[in-house]
Amino acid sequence: MPSFPEARWFQTLGQLMQTEGELFRRLGYAETRFAVRIIPDNNSNGGDRIVGLTIDGYQLSEVKPIADLNEFDPDFVICGKREIWDRMLQEIAEHGRPELRHTLSSLALVGEELWLESTDQLREDKFYRFNQTLQELLNLASKVPE
Repeated sequence: MPSFPEARWFQTLGQLMQTEGELFRRLGYAETRFAVRIIPDNNSNGGDRIVGLTIDGYQLSEVKPIADLNEFDPDFVICGKREIWDRMLQEIAEHGRPELRHTLSSLALVGEELWLESTDQLREDKFYRFNQTLQELLNLASKVPE
């Protein structure tokens, strides 16, 4: 089974998103092209891992590893160290969702553990508009077989 942050892991979330279609329809139509940037822990020799995702309506329509952010042209990039992503995903695995102070919105709002990067404030605003959809997508990680 693929693991975070492999593109195939996100594709699995996309398949689960289709299965949980009613939840996403209740949240409303979402349309955004974004990237998730995982910065290795201090003791890692690897570089950043970036995965590009596109949500089109009620489905995850595109997932791919990204080498060039400019070419992918995301609305925003959610950035954070691997340990922060791992903590959020561990809480999701244990409880179905992260603690309130460890959600995408809470962490990005403070901007210390997760932060957003964007070249356009209007496009960055899509993070805030579709935040609950993004969080529910990640919460589906609780249903990914290990």
